[in-house]
Amino acid sequence: MTTVLIVDTEFEKYKDHLEPKFPEVNFLYVRDGEDAPGMLNQAEILISIARWLTPEMANNAAGLKWVQCNITGTDHLVEPLASRSDIILTNGRGIHGPQMTEMALLHMLALYRQVRRLTKNQEEHVFDRLLPKVLDTRRVAILGMGAIAEHMAKTFKALGMTVCGISRTDRVVDGIDKIYSRENIAEAVADVDFLVALVPYGPDTDKIVNADVFKAMKPDSCLVNIARGGVVDENALIDALNGGEIAAAGLDVYEVAPLPDESPLWDMDNVFMTPFIGGRSDMYAERILTVIEPNLRHYVDGERDEMINVVNAGK
Repeated sequence: MTTVLIVDTEFEKYKDHLEPKFPEVNFLYVRDGEDAPGMLNQAEILISIARWLTPEMANNAAGLKWVQCNITGTDHLVEPLASRSDIILTNGRGIHGPQMTEMALLHMLALYRQVRRLTKNQEEHVFDRLLPKVLDTRRVAILGMGAIAEHMAKTFKALGMTVCGISRTDRVVDGIDKIYSRENIAEAVADVDFLVALVPYGPDTDKIVNADVFKAMKPDSCLVNIARGGVVDENALIDALNGGEIAAAGLDVYEVAPLPDESPLWDMDNVFMTPFIGGRSDMYAERILTVIEPNLRHYVDGERDEMINVVNAGK
């Protein structure tokens, strides 16, 4: 019998959905990674974000054959699975469009509608009818042309925005008016009002948004980073904000998380911050199950070539 270990705070939702459909599978559940190592050795399949997984755990779990990572980014699993090329790795690509789009819009509106100032005024009982900016007719560049960008572009277009993309590949994407290569990122951002960082983190995207990019942007433009902290050079961002090279930034991710108390970003009036919640949603379990259920069926039925969102096909 195939044994599946599910590590998630909301494992009840997985339990209620999967157990009736897979009576031939033995399911184990824990809420967090602290309790997972003792059960991992029993599992053939791990379903989890798995930030807690270490190389030692992976190497000791001899029976582990498939890891379903419940988010899109799997950079945190490169080291743990480095010596386990036999393990199939799949991710959560395709389910994050709505929440990530709404997070981008939250940051864009927070900056244009001066939410920090409005909140402060409310706390201090100040009735100040400031002049907000609108998103209509503005230009936005999305760095990273994955599934989330497709959803995001359609929403931006519906709001009357012009949308360009920055990608390592040249392909047609619905809602994108023009695609630039990463090598031409300075040209792509030269006339935009917003640069939205959405690209996965890796050696080729480390600090891809850097001092040169900020210098190429307009003084009234804004950065929104909902990707990974490492794709933006944080020191260069602080310098650009202080020096007036760009007007503002909306940040959901940081080079170090939680953001250290001594970071200047905390106290900057032209920065709006959220605590790495862009991909989270009250409907997350329901959506990731649209990936897990068909993949588990294919795995159990021996149809592993039919599995979706495959990052590493194993051996």
